[in-house]
Order: sequence, then C-alpha cells, then structure tokens
Amino acid sequence: MWYAFRCRAGQEKTLIRTCERQISREVLETAFQFAGRRMKKYLGEWHTDTIPLFPGYVFLQSETPQQLLEALKPFDGLADILEQDRLLLPVKPEQERLLRELCGDRHVLDLSRGRVREGMFQAEEGPLVGREGLIRRLDLHRRIAVLDCRLPGETHDIWAGIDFKTDRAAG
Repeated sequence: MWYAFRCRAGQEKTLIRTCERQISREVLETAFQFAGRRMKKYLGEWHTDTIPLFPGYVFLQSETPQQLLEALKPFDGLADILEQDRLLLPVKPEQERLLRELCGDRHVLDLSRGRVREGMFQAEEGPLVGREGLIRRLDLHRRIAVLDCRLPGETHDIWAGIDFKTDRAAG
C-alpha cells in the first residue's frame, strides 16, 4: 500500500535518500516522488520540462504502516508543520491504481499529444489516451489538462502536460 508523507517543498529527494538508507526493506519497500512532463515556452520556443507532480510529497510503499510510522518519527523535522499530527496519509486503492496507470513504474506522468476539437482534447498518444474523461478543464495557453483526481486531504488537482494541434472548422 502507498502512503503520502507531506514534507517541506524542496526536501523530497533528501527525504527519499535518507529513508532508503535508514529504514529497513522489511518496513519500507520503496520511496519515490511523482513527476510530470509539460510544455513550457521560453526563448521563443516550446520545451518539455519535468516538474514535481505533487510538490511537498514523498510516497512510501509499505505493508506495515504502524512500523513505518515508528520508523518515520526521526524525520518529523522534515514533515510539513501542518501535517505533524498525521505523518502518513494513506493513498486510496483507486487513486493508487490510477496513478500507476498514468505514471507507470517510473512515476512520471508523460506528455500526452493529440488534437483540440471544439474545445475538447483528444489524446492520440500518451497516458491520457482513452482517459479523456478524467479531464476536468483545459488550459490551452499553458498546455495543461487539469485532471479530476486528488490526493487524500489535498486541494490541488493533477496537472497533465499536453501538446496539441487545433482543428479548424471548414468554411
């Protein structure tokens, strides 16, 4: 099962390395952070950038949550001050399944490419193919699809990067 550990933004990689070194494999199977690829325009051209998908979160996989919680107590200084009463937030099975489908084993939400027709994005390649129903809204200017799925206790949505061509109506 996956658990989200909320830490200070920018401390994620340090926390992952420290957890992997100091917590036994019997307690912690793996620690990781999700990333997403998206398009960004700078220097007059579009570039693909990789950014944290959930800034301030590290994901921990464990079958022994009570032991994991005990093992994380020395790390509470890295925890987000607002979440110290609940260091571990369980990720619901349906959220875990969706994140696995979208991000794969590398935990990276790749760019989806497709077309925009009548204000709707139709993915032709990438993780959103066949999952366009997850799109709650599009931000075509920033080339982002806002997906309808959230982490437990979190208010921000997942932003999926898109690259597209627009179809112009004939006539």
